[in-house]
Amino acid sequence: MQRIGIDRLKPGLELAKDLYSFDGQLLLARGTVIESRHLSRLAQLGISHLYILESASVPGGQEAFGKVYEQSLNTVKIFMLEARLGQPLPRNEVLDTVDLLLNQVFDEVNIFKQLRLMKEKDEYLFTHSINVALLGILMARWLKLDEAVIKQVGLAGILHDIGKVLVSPEILEKPGPLTPSEFEEIKKHTVLGYNLASQYDWIPSEVSNAVLMHHERLDGSGYPLGASGESIGYLARMIAVADMYDAITSARVYSPKETPYKAAEVLWRESFGKLDPKAAKVFYDRAASFYVGQRVRLSNGEEGEVIYTNPTWPTRPTVKVDGKFYDLAQDRNVTIKEIID
Repeated sequence: MQRIGIDRLKPGLELAKDLYSFDGQLLLARGTVIESRHLSRLAQLGISHLYILESASVPGGQEAFGKVYEQSLNTVKIFMLEARLGQPLPRNEVLDTVDLLLNQVFDEVNIFKQLRLMKEKDEYLFTHSINVALLGILMARWLKLDEAVIKQVGLAGILHDIGKVLVSPEILEKPGPLTPSEFEEIKKHTVLGYNLASQYDWIPSEVSNAVLMHHERLDGSGYPLGASGESIGYLARMIAVADMYDAITSARVYSPKETPYKAAEVLWRESFGKLDPKAAKVFYDRAASFYVGQRVRLSNGEEGEVIYTNPTWPTRPTVKVDGKFYDLAQDRNVTIKEIID
């Protein structure tokens, strides 16, 4: 089965899973053949996605996405490792990878599921670059930006951490807390990356600036310049959101991964003074909703299925556990601790 947006569904497709309302009422049963009246009613109820049988799904799917992801990952890995040795960035390979990723951002569920399944701690630098590009492209499309700007977001995502290839691997891969001096070395990746990217006339200055400023914060608390407000380029502000989300949801050598719900809550909190509020809010509003139908483990040890996303509090959905329902927006003592794949 595949989960896709109702705006991309056509009458005649078959529902693969029971669909529930926020209070646990069955709206449509598994096996229902979707009709136009269903789609209009579900849109009124705020239901954005449905599970349909794989045989009837839209073109593409998880397998095709996985192949593109692996191809892009291999390309990024090669040119980053070559950059560490002083080799020039390969224009065609980099831009072709951006185009590949742009063509895959049509089904948000594919992206979030693949990012969950393909994270590898020992290749974090490379997977993180692909993930930030994908998330940035997705966010830019949610914000309805021009396609030319969306392509720049993808390029900035791929290149945002290129400077880390010039930082000592021993520091990058250190399994424990960094010393103050080691953290200062890590922070240099922004300037190192900018100096590298700005050498190439095929990399727009907006992208090079995003490489430099993706760790800046609106209140001036970021690095390397301590820039604030509108002096931080818009691409950099968008990459900052995607970078933070992927970092929180990834297992790294020094920290375990958190759930998408926890990451979205952090973005919401940081949107008050540090992150771009428009970019962070669109991520908060929309990212969590794509986990309807996902099995989760709750803080009380029980396992269940997310059946509804509360549009006013997306990170506190309704979870069905056997015959009972937890409305986490009401039951504040229970949280989602883990996504179960």
